[in-house]
Amino acid sequence: MSIMPTLFHTRDYRGATVEDLDIKPALSINPTTTLDEAVEIAFENEFTNLPVIHEDNKKLLGILNVESLKNEKSKFLKPIVKNYMLWFHQKAREKYESEEREGNKTTTSLSTTIRTPTKGRKYAVITPLTPLEELSKFFNGGNYFAIVTNDVGTFVYGVATPEDLVKYENSRPRL
Repeated sequence: MSIMPTLFHTRDYRGATVEDLDIKPALSINPTTTLDEAVEIAFENEFTNLPVIHEDNKKLLGILNVESLKNEKSKFLKPIVKNYMLWFHQKAREKYESEEREGNKTTTSLSTTIRTPTKGRKYAVITPLTPLEELSKFFNGGNYFAIVTNDVGTFVYGVATPEDLVKYENSRPRL
C-alpha cells in the first residue's frame, strides 16, 4: 500500500516563499552512518528524512526516510545507511561502492554542485525564495520531499515536506 502525498489545491500564498515555512536547518548523514545513529539524529531533531552526503566530497547522494525503516529493516543487510537509503542515481551508488571496495575515495571541491540529471528525469531547483505555489505544484507532482538548496545547488539548507506546507497553511487564516 503506497501513501500518496497531500494534494494541495490552487491557493494564493500572498507572496510567501519556502523560507516562510521555517524549516529546520539540514542535518546530513553519511552512507556509513549506522542506522541506530541515523534514527537517533532524526528522533532528536524531529526529522522524517535525512540527506545523505559523501564523506569525502560532500556530494548529495540520496536521502534516508527514517519512517520507512520500520518496515524495511532486514536482518540480512548490515545496519548502515547505504543499505536502506534512497539513492538519487544508480551510477553514484556504483561509484561509491567501487571507491569503498578499492579504498580510494576521491575528493573534490567543497563547492561541488548538485548536477542536473540529463536523461529522462525531472529536476526542480527549490530554494528559500521559491514561491509556495511552486512548492505545492512540486508536491502535487508526486514528490514526497524537496531538498532546499541555494540557486546553484552548492549548499543544502534543509528538507521540506508536504507536512511542512500543511502546517504553514493551517497556521494562516484563509482569505
